[in-house]
Order: sequence, then C-alpha cells, then structure tokens
Amino acid sequence: MRPKGNHHNFRIVYDNSATVGGTDAAQARLYAVGMATLLRTAPLAGELEDCGFIRLPGVFDAKFMDSLLLRAHATLFRESGDARDAVKSNGSLIHLADNPEYADVIASPALLERLRLCGATDPRFTGGFLISKPGGGPPLFWHQDWWGWDDDSAYQPRGHQWFAMIYLTDTSIENGCLRLIPGSHRRDHPLHHLDTAHSEGMQAFKDPSNPAYADHPDQVAVPVRAGDVLIGDARLIHGAFANRTGEERPLLTLWFMPHWSSMPPEMRALAYKGFMRGDDIPASAAHPRTFLDWPEPLKQRIAQLLPPDDGGVPPLRWNRIPDFARLQA
Repeated sequence: MRPKGNHHNFRIVYDNSATVGGTDAAQARLYAVGMATLLRTAPLAGELEDCGFIRLPGVFDAKFMDSLLLRAHATLFRESGDARDAVKSNGSLIHLADNPEYADVIASPALLERLRLCGATDPRFTGGFLISKPGGGPPLFWHQDWWGWDDDSAYQPRGHQWFAMIYLTDTSIENGCLRLIPGSHRRDHPLHHLDTAHSEGMQAFKDPSNPAYADHPDQVAVPVRAGDVLIGDARLIHGAFANRTGEERPLLTLWFMPHWSSMPPEMRALAYKGFMRGDDIPASAAHPRTFLDWPEPLKQRIAQLLPPDDGGVPPLRWNRIPDFARLQA
C-alpha cells in the first residue's frame, strides 16, 4: 500500500507490512520481517534491541483516546503563542508535570503491561510532554534523546530509557507522523554528526535549510492509528514530517527507565535529577512544578512508577553526544 501523493523515497511501516520505495510487494514483505512492527514473529525485547522501536497496535480504546484528545486540546488552549513559537519545530513542548490531568495514561495498566512485554524489569516514569504539531507546522529535526553517553553501558544493546509515544489522532506522512532511522540507537549514522539538535535555534526552526529538517534516504515513516503506542529506545535517531494539513497532530510522549534497579547508581542519580526538572529543557517558570507537587489523589495514581531518590550519589555528567568511536559502524 502506497499513500496517495507519496513521491518521495520513503519506507513506510504499518502493522505487519512495509512499503519500500522502489521495490515490489514481495520485497516489501521481506523487508517487513526485519522491522519491529511484525510483532508475532520474535520476542519484543529482542526486536527493541535490534531495531530500536516497536509499534504496539490498539493499546487504548476509542473512548479513552477521545478523552485524551479533549484534554490535549484544553491544554493547548492554555499555552501561549510565544511558547509554541519558541519550539516551532516541535509544535509544543508542554511538560506533564504541570498538567496532572494525564495521571491516568501515565499509570495505565494496559501501558505498563506492554512495557513489561517489551522487557521492562522495573519501569519508572521520569517525565512526559504534550508535543503537538499544528496545521502547517514544519518538520521536527532529526535527533536522539539519550543523555547518559558517558557511561560504558550506554553502548550495550539494552537501552536504559524508552519513550512511549501515544498519538491522539491517526497519523500519516501528510500530517506529520514519526520518521526514524532503524538501528541508529546502536550504530553510527551521518545524522549523529549534525548540529546540536536540542538548541534553541533548532527548536525554533530558525534555519529551514538546515539538513536536520530534511528527508534522509535511510528514513522509515511510521504512521499509526489513535490508540496505538510506539515504544522506542531514547538513543534512536528520529524526527517527524511537516504537518501539511489544517489540523493539530497531538502526541503524548512519556519517558520511562525500564530497568531502574539495575541501572548504574550515577545514572539513576542523573535520571532523578531530570525527573526533578534539572535537565536541559527550559521551563517557563522560575520554579517549575514536579510530579511530587501534584495533589495527593493524583500523585497516588502514579506513585508506584515514580523513581526513588537514592541520595548522596554524584550524578553522571549530562551528555547527549555519543562517543562515535564506540558506536557500531
């Protein structure tokens, strides 16, 4: 199946098939066998380690998704135009610590079950964002989100941090679906060597000609249906297409440390610092809220997922740039 109007060299991942630019259907099916979307043929943990992402269809029902969508539109209504312009490439970057109405999705039993099916041994929630690309919004820059590259274990197959992406509407290339580079969480790739991805200028889309916004021949498009969940390794290079429609394309991105108790102590200390909003993502308030500031009934909904403060352990240096020599060629 090839989306109408798709004239670019895209590879497109669906539930259990892939369309590869320039190949016939038989070749596309062969390619799909190697992708993380053919869930029935391999253990999910192994697929996640090999490809860097997994698409889990139908995790949430339509009624719940409609509730999330209404909440997201209300949250976006409260966000200022200036705040959204500052992160024009993202569309919005609204921290969920400021919005406790999303407690039910963070602690959803259905989501936690999927995390464990993907191999999580002690999942802890460390943050999340409403990232919504408005109609006409530009592409999201290519980037990876891992910040613990100074630790030796960051170069092992098993990732220390996963994203759970929950798109609140159906997505496509036309409205700005996810695009990614399979395997880039463990292998060096030219996109690793672009300008610093999380800079203010990059987020604000100051230079549209920057190759960080451009298509890449290795990219895979990952359209989803509302209710699906994408689980991915924080080290995976990813971005998003421009939204060429007139409608918002809202996304909840939740961050989990899947193996908290077995992480190096210095890495846990840095993860906790990020959980307390001591990361490199600017906050709009001088003293931003944390999830520990939530009203007690809402905080209790997520209490079993919150990371403990080990205390007394110096954290790793916050570093989003890998040692390229230690990545696989």
